[in-house]
Amino acid sequence: MNMVFRVGVLVGLLGSLCHAAEPAAPVLAPLPTEDRPLAERFAVPPPSARILRIIHAQKDNPAEQDDQLRTLAAQGFGGFAGNVAFDGYVDDETKWPAFLRGVRMAKAAGMSLWLYDECGYPSGSARDLTLRRHPEWAARGLLVAEANTAGGPVSLALPPGRLVLAAALPRRDGVIALDEAQDLTASINGGQLAWQAPAGDWFVVVMTDDLIYEGTHAAISLAYKKPCIDLLTPEPTARFLEVTHARYAEKLGEDLGRYFVSTFTDEPSLQNLWFRPMPYRVLPWSLTIEREFRQRRGRELRPLLPALVAAAGPAGAQARYDFWNTVGELVSENYFGQIQTWCRQHNILSGGHLLMEEGLVGHVPLYGHFFRCVRRLDAPSIDCLTSLPPQVPWSIARMIGSVADLEGRTVTMCEVSDHSQRYRPKGDTRPIRIVTEDEIRGTCNRLVWGGINTLTSYYAFKDLSDDQLQRINTHVGRCQTMMRGGHQVTDIAVLYPVESVWPNFIPAYHGATSESAARRVESVFNGVSSALYGANRDFSYVDSQALCEATVAEDTLTHGELRWRVLVLPAADTLPLEAWENVAAFWRQGGVVIAIGARPANSEVEFASPRVQAIARELFGTADAPCLVTNPAGGAGVLLPTAMIALLPRVVDSLVERDATCAEPNGPVKITRRRIDAQDVYFAINDSDADWEGVIRFCGRGVNEQWNPATGVMSPVTDGTQVLVRLGPYDAMLFRTATADVPQRLSGRAATAFTMTCEPLPATPKPAVSQGQFVQSELTGDDASGWRAAATLTQGQVDTFLFMNFRYAEPLNLTACEGLSIDASVPQGQRTGAELLVFLNTANGDRFLAGTGRYLNAPDWTRAYVMFRQFKPFEQTRGEVDLSQIVSISIGWGGYFGAAGERITLTVKPPQRFICGANF
Repeated sequence: MNMVFRVGVLVGLLGSLCHAAEPAAPVLAPLPTEDRPLAERFAVPPPSARILRIIHAQKDNPAEQDDQLRTLAAQGFGGFAGNVAFDGYVDDETKWPAFLRGVRMAKAAGMSLWLYDECGYPSGSARDLTLRRHPEWAARGLLVAEANTAGGPVSLALPPGRLVLAAALPRRDGVIALDEAQDLTASINGGQLAWQAPAGDWFVVVMTDDLIYEGTHAAISLAYKKPCIDLLTPEPTARFLEVTHARYAEKLGEDLGRYFVSTFTDEPSLQNLWFRPMPYRVLPWSLTIEREFRQRRGRELRPLLPALVAAAGPAGAQARYDFWNTVGELVSENYFGQIQTWCRQHNILSGGHLLMEEGLVGHVPLYGHFFRCVRRLDAPSIDCLTSLPPQVPWSIARMIGSVADLEGRTVTMCEVSDHSQRYRPKGDTRPIRIVTEDEIRGTCNRLVWGGINTLTSYYAFKDLSDDQLQRINTHVGRCQTMMRGGHQVTDIAVLYPVESVWPNFIPAYHGATSESAARRVESVFNGVSSALYGANRDFSYVDSQALCEATVAEDTLTHGELRWRVLVLPAADTLPLEAWENVAAFWRQGGVVIAIGARPANSEVEFASPRVQAIARELFGTADAPCLVTNPAGGAGVLLPTAMIALLPRVVDSLVERDATCAEPNGPVKITRRRIDAQDVYFAINDSDADWEGVIRFCGRGVNEQWNPATGVMSPVTDGTQVLVRLGPYDAMLFRTATADVPQRLSGRAATAFTMTCEPLPATPKPAVSQGQFVQSELTGDDASGWRAAATLTQGQVDTFLFMNFRYAEPLNLTACEGLSIDASVPQGQRTGAELLVFLNTANGDRFLAGTGRYLNAPDWTRAYVMFRQFKPFEQTRGEVDLSQIVSISIGWGGYFGAAGERITLTVKPPQRFICGANF
């Protein structure tokens, strides 16, 4: 028998064994079914509502596998997310029997299962199977080296790869002239560009196309170090499906929905964001992107390339908008859309989560358009790597929940863990933090509040007993049972303003971007979200597609079953014209439009657009912000400056009644509402580590049922308009009614006057400077002119920081204030892309950090505002900041990887507190 024949027989035999690997007898008693009455499912939650553990390798030994599954069931877990073992993976036939046996045993008992789609992460490469024989399918980048000169010799080393562009462009009034580019290809020799620039201001740039890996997310993965695939072209993803998904269908049958709820893709991305400092910028690129751009946008891409990395006026803003729009289309179609289509053909949802969900500007280089990509997931998901509740990204859970509602999805997921508390890289001496049962419950509450209804887990669950795990799983199961399905009910929609980031986005040498205009949009977006959440004003996120698709009926913006009466535009100056026209129609028929930090200015084809500017005048008038414009139909257009974000909840309160609220709206209890099967369900969470007792008031006729996840019991409510509730640390309560009312549109006028008062804090001695090991500095100045910290980096490409610490003689009580105002200045020409940061330091040693949205490359004096709601616990700090015990305020910069010898100058005046007010 020859070797080929023997191998063929062996593979065939193993395949037959895989198909035949049914367990001889069930080892698990059947779990509670999904089709019971609600009260029974609430008392004893079904598997799909409980936490699902992530198991990347089934036990090879059947007895050990049986014990593993019995333990899962005994601890209250509902099932698992899994895959063929990484050690061997899908191309190793010896690894299939254990996986198939585990899946069939678990499914026979009624467990809920998800199918993980990769060997490690990021998804797409199938370890190395996708790229075998096709290395050109790996992620690519357009690598950019540049120089600025006022004339004279220019020498520029080319990045690696194939030359795409070498050009010099004159710059006038800070803007490059695209139509006057000079081709410098002939000036390149031996990987070096050498050119004698004429007198004048010139921008010199070289761009090369190359595969990218070093410095990317793939290179720092804690799983396998492997290149990621190109998401811009369809062929790599088609191959990924062939070598991964199709193998599971081959083993388990074409109907994968018999076994699995959904696939689980893990952090695929374009890889076009440097995770460590690199000597050149990077832009998404593929072998076909120029053709795709020409077909979709109707013009050539190559002449526009310099505008993607240098200011080029209105033409440059248009070029960036078109480029990133094209990137978003290609990723959503060729990766997420292609997987979605395959999964629908095999009766399984397409699910999983993207990379770096929390940062708006990071969405651009990684996906072009994050929201658009998530729309192509049938089970949209996130990950949460912390289990300290104040750090849990509720806003991204809300974004995923919002996408699901817009698309009519019924399943959402979060991969949740205590990774940030456990993982310590080499050299990190911080102690491992053991999270508690309460903290895990509080973490899960925030995620469910945001719209997540499936939790998959990497938790260590260290030091937790089986009884504690049962309690956690039962609590999660009860909450997710009640909150699954239907749609969110809220009056407020907040725009996802990525189109306003695109025209301002220039990739950085480390991280997403250093452009202050792009970062400002992110800062306002985050500030709006934090202000509403902190005031217990529930809201949903919408994108420009939703605004284009929505219809207007009286004072309501309608999208399917969703209804909004207030639209918030965070720093949004750019949208498709169709969206702007719908926003204007909404205002004319009585809707409320609140713009913060920017006026409407641009459409998708005009920068600036006369029509959009006319809409801005109609909705917000011509006066400087803050201002208010109303119409006879009851419409209100409110324009607030960025500094007045804190007023947003009060402005909304003056116009629309609260759906459900506590006596202290800014307290720890957060409430969201969903409409499910003709019933309205309210989910109230105590978002703090202290007991809470108080009355929750419901609008209209109120609620008539109270469902307690701690007991699994439903109790009737006597007075459903005001219910006394007692909640322990990180506890929750649910309420239900079939007769919920719509909150009233209040007849009173919106604010007629807005005020902001900045007040000095007590004087301090000369601030002390704290700085990193590789920073030398000199501090000069005074309170009146500002304290000037002139720093020099002594080593490049290392983490550096510098803070000026203003220490007060007695602890400050800032509870009556909205936040801090900070006057800061940097010199002309400074290119440092670090953000101005602020620490609040309390008497017990806790530290809380916030960004200001002001960057050290924006020259001259600028006043920055930071709300207290924006401060997050730093490192080992827990809980919320105690504003009555502020002993010092530190202002400076950090987390900056600069160049050796780089000078960074920052001048800061003592911080002030600010208070916002409005007359209603």
